[in-house]
Amino acid sequence: MKKILPLVVVVIFVLTGLGAGAFLGDEVDQSQTVMTENAALPVGQIPIPENPTNFQVAQSFIPTKEVLTRVELYIGKNSTATYPYVLAVREELTGDDMTLISVDPEDVVTENFGWVEFDFDDVMMTIGQTYYIVSYTENVTDNFYAWGANNESDSYPFGCAWMSIDDGDTWSNESASLQQGSVETWFNPAGRGSFNENNVTWDMCFKTYGRGNQAPNTPEITGQTNGKAGTEYEYTFVTTDPDGDEVYYYIDWDDDTFEEWIGPYASGEEVVVSHTFTERGSYSIESKAKDGYDAESDWGTLEVTMPKSRPVSNTLFLRLLERFPGAFPLLRHLLGL
Repeated sequence: MKKILPLVVVVIFVLTGLGAGAFLGDEVDQSQTVMTENAALPVGQIPIPENPTNFQVAQSFIPTKEVLTRVELYIGKNSTATYPYVLAVREELTGDDMTLISVDPEDVVTENFGWVEFDFDDVMMTIGQTYYIVSYTENVTDNFYAWGANNESDSYPFGCAWMSIDDGDTWSNESASLQQGSVETWFNPAGRGSFNENNVTWDMCFKTYGRGNQAPNTPEITGQTNGKAGTEYEYTFVTTDPDGDEVYYYIDWDDDTFEEWIGPYASGEEVVVSHTFTERGSYSIESKAKDGYDAESDWGTLEVTMPKSRPVSNTLFLRLLERFPGAFPLLRHLLGL
C-alpha cells in the first residue's frame, strides 16, 4: 500500500486544558501511538501565503471487534483555533458518516499534543473491513489543529494516512497529487525543510476502542397457561443482554397473530403484553429477542391451553325458567328463583 509522503507541520501553541473521558467494558482494538519528532499533519485552514489551504486528514483501520465504542486522537491546536474539531467514522472516505462527533477547542491542548477522547454512540463494525477516521474543522482563516503522526515504515500495518485539500471531495495518500508546489511554499519557505522523497509511510496517532457483541439470552415467558378462550390475559417477557444492550422482542402467539419487534426495552426489564385467544385449543407462545445490532437469541416458549369458552350469557336460560316455571325445580331452588 502506498502511503502519504511526509508533510511536517511545526506550529506555535498556547497552553490550554485537555479533555478526556472514560468508558467501562471496552478495550483498545487498533492503535498507532508513537509520534515521530515534529511529524504532524494540519487539520483546518493553514495560512499558506497567498494560497490558504484547508486540510482534512483521515486514517484507515481494520477492526477486530464487532462494536466500535470510542476513538482517541493525539492532537493539539493553534492558539487561534476557535471552532470545534470534528471526527467522523466512515466506510468510504467520501461516503456517509457512520457516526459524527466534535470536541470544543478548550478541550484540546496547546503547545503540546495530548490524547483527546471522542465518545460517541456505539457503532457496529464488520470485522476485517476497512474503515476511516476522518478529521476536519471549519474552513475559517487561522482555524487549525495538528494531528500527530508517525512516518516510520509500517508503524500501523493495517491502514494509512489520507489527506484532502478540497474539503473532502477527493482524497489521496500520495503527495504528488496534493498540488505539491503550493503546499511546499508553506512547508519549505525560504528553503527551510523539504518534502521527503524517500519511500516512507505515514500513519496518524490514534486509538480505537471496541468490544464484542453477544446475542441476548433466550426470553422467559410467564402468564396464564390454562384459561378460557375469549378472555384477555397478560403475559410477561424478559431477557438479559450479556453486553447490557437494549433489546427488542418478537412474539408469535401461534394463532396467526404476531407482535413484530416491539421495543426497545432495557436489559432485564419485564415486558407485559396482553393477548386474547379467541378459540379453544392448545397454543405454543414463542418469543425471541435481539439487540440493537440485530444479534438474535434462541426462541423461548410457553405452552398454554384454552379448553373453555367464555360463559354464555344466562339471559336465555332465565327466560326458559320464566316460561316453564315447573321445569328444573332443583335449579330454581339453588338459584333462589
